[in-house]
Amino acid sequence: MILNRDNIVSLLVTALVGVIFLLLAFETWALFTDNKTISDYFRDAAHDLPGLAFVIAILVGIVLGHFLWGPATGLLAPAPRKLRELMSRRAAH
Repeated sequence: MILNRDNIVSLLVTALVGVIFLLLAFETWALFTDNKTISDYFRDAAHDLPGLAFVIAILVGIVLGHFLWGPATGLLAPAPRKLRELMSRRAAH
């Protein structure tokens, strides 16, 4: 397999989906067998390290907001620029 950008992104997405599947399978097993669920582990960790839980919550919010907010549109949005204009601007500096 040749590793290029598309293959690495595909591999990472596949790994992420696999991890989510395993977490859902564990949660289902924990609920059916009355064992400790993932929520209980997170609750314990948040009580032990509240500062770290706060920082992680802020970072997750920033990342989700970045990807879910979308491009700027409307009256106050900057006008779109052509790639050639951006490249000539970079060369001038």
